[in-house]
Amino acid sequence: MAYKEVNIADLQPGSYVVQVLQQKGEFVVKQSGWVRSTEAIDMLRKKGVLVVLIDPEKKLPQTSEPATPVEPQAETEPAAEPAVPHVSFSDEQPKAERALLQTAKVQRQVLDSVRSGNPIDLTLVHEVSAGLAETVSRNQDVLLCLNRMAEQSDALLQHSISCAVYLAAFARYLNLPAHKVQALITAALLHDIGKALDPDLLNAKDEDAIPVSLSALQRTAKMSGEISLWISQHCAHLDGSGTPKISGEQIEKGSRMLAIVNRYEKLTSPLTSTLNPLAATKKLLESSRGQLDDELLQLFIKCIGIYPPGSVVKLASGKLALVLENNEKKPLLPKVKVFYHSAHQHHIPPRILDLSRQQEEQIESCVDLKKYGLDVRNYM
Repeated sequence: MAYKEVNIADLQPGSYVVQVLQQKGEFVVKQSGWVRSTEAIDMLRKKGVLVVLIDPEKKLPQTSEPATPVEPQAETEPAAEPAVPHVSFSDEQPKAERALLQTAKVQRQVLDSVRSGNPIDLTLVHEVSAGLAETVSRNQDVLLCLNRMAEQSDALLQHSISCAVYLAAFARYLNLPAHKVQALITAALLHDIGKALDPDLLNAKDEDAIPVSLSALQRTAKMSGEISLWISQHCAHLDGSGTPKISGEQIEKGSRMLAIVNRYEKLTSPLTSTLNPLAATKKLLESSRGQLDDELLQLFIKCIGIYPPGSVVKLASGKLALVLENNEKKPLLPKVKVFYHSAHQHHIPPRILDLSRQQEEQIESCVDLKKYGLDVRNYM
């Protein structure tokens, strides 16, 4: 069942709030969670919450016992949910595949709406943003791997989805609150929608599309000002050389994060670049001095890995392997699946290797599997 947008006046006790969509004032609900009483709803209203997104499938059972009085702070800022247990690659794969397919479906609708001059259905965007956030919370490497292997014929569609996946993993890696993770994902999905209106913008500088994107977002009711701000600043540089002409602390953290994933995706996308992930990372580090936030950039590289999930590497033995999971402590030694021998030019029985737990194999280089006439999607 799809998530449902609910005005605060219509919110019922027992509802599960996924995200605050509209509010006034400085109060922010830091985590998704249950609204257990009318007192909690009244407190949310007093704090300026106007519209929320709820999950209709989650409902607290009704009880005939009188409601137990609660502390307002505990209800208005729901306690953090228990840490999500890590899920194995194989168990998470079907869930991540569904989340990615649904994101692609909704993003096509978003781009079509923009092209036709219609408002964007933000409820659907928030729903897929929550879905991506949930799968990275269980195992981010699965979504990173599947996204890298996916091939979209529409470059704008692929870019926006890939940025959303990278930003989902990055925000989760930084342990940002759930509402912030989802908002950043939404910003990534919407940051380039102006390019859908004008084909010439597809080959123009990113900053040229920002006014058009913001104009399209203004036609969408209940768009978060924070999301629009991140989008408006994502081409700004710390040294003041970007657009708009702001610098340093004037640039929001969300904008800095979006700038990093936006540039990284352009360097690694098979539709726009021939660089392998290792070469792209080196170029990103070299070309971004003074422009991108260096501390955040280093954290992003640690998050996705030197050899990101979904990339293909050649081992010292000549075997080719698909990178499945990053190793944060030993980034040169990820978990891989071998499937082909480049020297003998034949397939070998697939086998998963944790390179950090053996000494026989090491990564020699990144490879483009198409040069061997092979399709990486056949080796999951």
